Formats: sequence, structure tokens, C-alpha cells
Amino acid sequence: MKQTNQPFANTAFIAMIFMSILVNSCSDEKTSDGNQPHVSVLLVDTDRKSRNIEEDIYGQFLEHINHSVEDGLFAEQIQGQGFEAKDYETYWKSVENKGSVKVIATKFKKGEKSVQLEASNNSVGIRQGRIYLQKEKEYKGSAWIKPLSGSLQTILRIRDSTGTNIIELPLETSGTEWQEVGFSFVSSKTDTQASLEIIASGTGSILLDFISLMSTENYKNGRFRSDLLQSLSDLRPTFIRWPGGSFASIYRWKDGIGPYASRVYHPNEIWGGYSDYYGFGTDEFMELCRKLDSKPMIVLNATTTDTAAIQYAMDWVHYLVDPSTTIWGKMRAGNGHPEPYTIPYIQIDNEPMNHGLTPVQYAAIVNAYGSRLREIAPKSRIVACGQKRSNDMTWSQTVIDLAGRNFDILGCHNYEYENENFQSGIQRINNYLVDLRDYIQASEYPDIKLAVLEWNLCRTYDWRAGLHTAGNLIMYEKLSPQVEMTCPALLMRNTTDDPTWTAFIYHDHVSWFPGSGYLVEKLFREHYAKNTWHLLRVRLPTCQTVIISLIQFRN
Repeated sequence: MKQTNQPFANTAFIAMIFMSILVNSCSDEKTSDGNQPHVSVLLVDTDRKSRNIEEDIYGQFLEHINHSVEDGLFAEQIQGQGFEAKDYETYWKSVENKGSVKVIATKFKKGEKSVQLEASNNSVGIRQGRIYLQKEKEYKGSAWIKPLSGSLQTILRIRDSTGTNIIELPLETSGTEWQEVGFSFVSSKTDTQASLEIIASGTGSILLDFISLMSTENYKNGRFRSDLLQSLSDLRPTFIRWPGGSFASIYRWKDGIGPYASRVYHPNEIWGGYSDYYGFGTDEFMELCRKLDSKPMIVLNATTTDTAAIQYAMDWVHYLVDPSTTIWGKMRAGNGHPEPYTIPYIQIDNEPMNHGLTPVQYAAIVNAYGSRLREIAPKSRIVACGQKRSNDMTWSQTVIDLAGRNFDILGCHNYEYENENFQSGIQRINNYLVDLRDYIQASEYPDIKLAVLEWNLCRTYDWRAGLHTAGNLIMYEKLSPQVEMTCPALLMRNTTDDPTWTAFIYHDHVSWFPGSGYLVEKLFREHYAKNTWHLLRVRLPTCQTVIISLIQFRN
């Protein structure tokens, strides 16, 4: 419940909650006049604080899945920017086919392919549709061009969904080397299905690569889509877990830092294989956390005790927390961030059992990584992986017993896949968390805290998902502070993606709408209070439905 912003008049403050009861669902108990009672009273002593509720129960989890980041929160509007793999065939079409359009194998930055436009006294070009433009908004972007031969006049053309020109701009080059050619324009109309074309006219040939477009507003907003950023901001996440999820186990962090055109293409092999040029990387995530005033949780790729794999993960931590005098600190400073980042939480992989690891093998990984993290990032708290949905205690107990000295928080996962379990599933995970809490307190490492770092009713976004969210949050508050932090999943999903997984935020390239879980979590978050109130007395008739209003009395 939300605390009042005004001080109490005296320390004997008593809150009285009046509950209006639906007559047709109450018991047969009668009042003195023979009628059913309509009001019951709940007395609460707000001066007696029974326990704290950890605010980190209200965290969020951002994974690169179902276009939550690419073609989602990250505001780049061009898909298949660099023509790698099958990106040209997937996202682009040739236009004005009087010349030749070819995808050729050639080196550009760290890419392997570019598009060649070749014309002989005619015009040729490429087009991508599904561009969202808003009237009177400014847009900016660029294309990398390398003149090869002849003299071609290259233009950028923006058309609306009917094929009518909105604007044409020259893309001027000089010399024969790769060069980034920038452009900007103000759209004269709103269109959700506009198209971008690059047309070359004359005689000669050029190479094209890494084409970019976004609104100037989003560009200045950290390259985040303003509406989706606001939807996330409204949840006020205390921390954000990133980059996964299962995606964390394949993420190559070194390929996602530095200039955008120099980053490395990776198809999202875990979640559908869609194109990702790693435009949203480490520094973008840290900027997101800064904007939202959220603490970052970095999830390491940690599926083996191989020395090279451990060092790769430790290099990431060095990049994040080192002073600017070290190798990795200098690289971070060169990317625009001279001061070390503050990383409160570092997790050692995501769901190691998905990689065939036993709890004993994973405990060895935690010891190998955790001992290094204690040295490199002594101010960070280390998160190990607990069970994945099952109430079987074996995994979590083994990790605690064998590696408890090298981590601080045990992060469990709990999805309900059967919609009919929207209520019963809450009691199941409650029983598991209570048993696990008791085991930890009796163990050699009683200071370990619990977290539930993925949870949701994940096959629907109807009213059941909302009730499941409410039940979970009530349970987590009840089990706090031993349960210290939680975050639901999925956070975002493009409506064109696999509908199997549901989310809190649904979006396309234009707008978004909330699932019921989003609305409930937002409500709970807005009314978060640090302390519980102690109940003095409860007297209620037997009812199935109550409507509650809170009135605070003074003196």
C-alpha cells in the first residue's frame, strides 16, 4: 500500500479499512435488524513495522528475444543494415532495374558482404519498406558508399505507401574510399508504410553498406524508441537484467562496442535467427540504466571452466569497472565513457542445465568465475543460478553446498506454462522458496539471498496473467527480505513474432499496448511502500468478493 506523503499527527495512528461486501456472496450471518452485514473493519497499526519489503522485487529483465531490442527498444528503423547472410533477400528489393544489383563478397569494416549498384546510362537502386514516418518530425541517417568506377549520381528517396515522393536528397561522395554519407529531412506526412530508396543514375558502379535511419528525437534519446522507453520507465525498474536469458550464453560482448558500422553481425540463433548488428551493446545498456535510474545486472556467458572462456568474461568485467588506465578501461574511455561503471550485480550464466551441465559441474563454474569476480569487482554482488521451475531442491542445494562461498544471491526461474495454473502455481513456488530459504539459513552460507529472475504466466496475456502477476508480487513481498529481488519475463515482444511467448509490453514498428501483467505490476510499483503494516484485528463475513477503500484517520 502507498504511504501518505504527510507526517502522522501522532504515534497512535490507526488505519481503518472499510470493505464493502457484495451481498449475494456473503455468509448468512445477520445483523441486529435481520439484514446481512455490508461493512467489516480491518484495524492496522502503522507505527509497528513488522518487516521491510525489498524494492528490488520490482526489477525488469531485458533479453534479445522476439525483437524486444532489435526492431524494438533500439530505435534503428532499417533492418538488414549491412546485407550480411540473407539480409538482402529478407529485407530489401531492387528498383529501377535498368542496371545491375548484386550482393558481393567483399570486406567492409567487420562485414563480409556489400551491395553493388552498376548502371550504364540508366538508373538502378534498392528499396526497403515498412518505414514509419511522422509529420513534421526530423529524421537523420547515413549510408556507407564506395565509388568503384564511372560517375554515378546517387540519391536518397523517401516515398509514402502510395509511391508518391516525400523527399529526394543527394548522397554526394568524393574519392574512391569507403565514406559515410549523412542525410536528414523533415517528413511532410505521417505514414506507417513508407519506403526508403537509394538510387544511382548514370554510368559506373558503387558499393553500398550499413544504411541507417531513425528520428532525430530517438537519436538524441540514446537511440531508444521514445514510446517504448517511456513504457519501461513507467514500471520504474529498480534493476534491469541483461542480455539474457538464453541469449546471454551466446552473446559476444566484444562485437557490440565501438562505432556502430564496425560492430559484428550475429543472427539471433537462440530466438529465430533474425538479423542483429549488435547496435544495442554494453554502453547502450548502461545508458538505458542511467536514463531509468536502474541498477544493471550483467549476465555472463559462463558454460565452461575453459580458461579462454573465463578470460573472455573477465575482460567484459574489466571493461565495465576498470579505471581508464588499464587496457580495457582505455577502450571504454575511447568509446566515450572515461569513468568506470558501477555494476551492483553480476550473474554467472542463465540456465546452465540447458547446456547439459549437472549441478556439480555448474558449481565448479561458479567457483572458477566467482573467485575471479571477487578480485576484479569486489563491490559487485555475484548471482548464481538456482532451479528452473521444478520444485526439486537438488540443483539449488548442490550449488549452495559446493559453491556458496563464491556467490551472494541464488537466482531461480519460475514460469507457469499451463494457463489454468495461474493460481495454484503461486503456492507451488511459494512452498519451494520457503523450503529453499530454510535450507540456506541452516547451511554454511546463511547470508545468501534469494531471487526469482524469470517468472510469468507465459502463455497468455489475459486476466489470468494479471492475477498471476498480482499473486506473485504479493508472495514476493511476503517472503521479503529473504527473497531480495525479482523480475518477470518476457518484458517486450514484437506482435509479428512467435506468439508462444507472452510479454508485458507488445509492440510493432509504430506503437505498443500493455499485457495485463504490465498493468498489474505498474499498479503495485506505484503503490510500493518500504514497510508492511501490522494487523491488529480482522473481522470479515465469509465473502468471495470484496471492494476495498483505504481511509487514513488522524488523532
